[in-house]
Amino acid sequence: MPSILRRSRRRELTLTPSFTSAIQDKIIPLQRFPESISCSSFLVDRTAFRSPSPSPLIAKFPDFSRPSLTFSLYRSPISNLQHHPVHTLPPELLIRIFELGSFEDALFLITVSHVCHPWRMLAIHTHTLWRRLSFVSHGLRLWKERIARARGCSLDVTITHSRHHFPDMDALALQLHLLAPHISRVRSFELRFLSYSPFLWNTALGPVCHQEQWDDNIDTPPFAPFVHALQLEELTLCYPENDDTKEFTLFAGVAPRLQKVTLDGIRLTWLPELYRRLTYLDYTHHGFTAGRTAVDEVLGMIRVSCALRELRIYFRRRALDGEVLYLPHNDVPPGQTYLLQLERLVLAVDKSDIDIPPELISLVSRLSMPNLRELHLVDLRFQPANRRWRKSAPFPGLRAALSLFRVTIPSTIKVLTMAGRWADHSSIPALAKHFRELVNMKVDGVERDLESLGFGYSPYSVVHM
Repeated sequence: MPSILRRSRRRELTLTPSFTSAIQDKIIPLQRFPESISCSSFLVDRTAFRSPSPSPLIAKFPDFSRPSLTFSLYRSPISNLQHHPVHTLPPELLIRIFELGSFEDALFLITVSHVCHPWRMLAIHTHTLWRRLSFVSHGLRLWKERIARARGCSLDVTITHSRHHFPDMDALALQLHLLAPHISRVRSFELRFLSYSPFLWNTALGPVCHQEQWDDNIDTPPFAPFVHALQLEELTLCYPENDDTKEFTLFAGVAPRLQKVTLDGIRLTWLPELYRRLTYLDYTHHGFTAGRTAVDEVLGMIRVSCALRELRIYFRRRALDGEVLYLPHNDVPPGQTYLLQLERLVLAVDKSDIDIPPELISLVSRLSMPNLRELHLVDLRFQPANRRWRKSAPFPGLRAALSLFRVTIPSTIKVLTMAGRWADHSSIPALAKHFRELVNMKVDGVERDLESLGFGYSPYSVVHM
């Protein structure tokens, strides 16, 4: 009995016109449209140009020295195919263009790698182009592909969320767990969250925090996971709406290259192994402590990071239901805290503050900064670009604060800026008289003429922002 699945009759093999045309295009592509190729003004004969030779930059950087890149660049599977003049650009210039485009659009590299064969080969073989990982535009699959294409290059991780979009906790956890085995390759790590979500720091920082793990053998001591940030240079953690008072210990206490840190709304265990090499610190106090406790906490951090060259301090007020337990790791002595290398100090005040926070005044009074060159007094309420902005009255305690600054701030500073409620025009002559080596003074964004204040003309008067 014949099977019901067997065909009743066999189909004859026929060549359709479209299939025949496709075969002809592959075999003899230049014989179909010879006139359009030779007459087009937008196409250039490939034989008129010499084959691209490696430039000195190609020999300098290992990413350009591979034969797979230099020999495949500007080469097509069709040897006699003519190319657009854009293909005569040096590969170093194209790589720079791709790099700048990737900063504006996270999917830019995906787009240019599908334009033509030379661009695809150039983008894929330049591993430094794929080092940037963005949570906003890159899914889990794209993260894996970019990490694979980056090869041994360091990584730049940026995870940001706007105020009107709540972070996807599941996607965030998956991506950070995917990143954890590669944390030793991360060069910059940025987390910014503007909208509230409970236990957000636990989800985001859990994979990169120190957690002891036990081996199958009970007799062996615990070992730390591979979360050592061996190439990390810049760290940014910002979550102003955080209500979790927990302290986090990052990267198992190992980040030998860390130099720049920006913190807002988080409590960290300030280990010397992590933060003693810092040269830049932008610190917004989390607000879980206040008064002397908050000052001692910040002073303890500064004593560890004594090599700072730029320090930005901002105390935020936070309404708490109860007192937050704070156990200092090291007792802060009552004397001065020395910052011998500090050159730039920025003191910021919240727009909702009625007066200068007493923690800020107490902190400055206990700092010794003999080599300070720039002092910037910032008011977050100050908006010079807004036409509706009106000048507010100075802080009630401004005169007392400026009197303290004349004692604690060295008279050898070169730059002084005051904005918003920090600016009191009646006190400017006294400040200019005390700081006799000033070369630039700006009040509410406008540079003041030191010659009009009676201190002569300085040839070094330059606007510093």
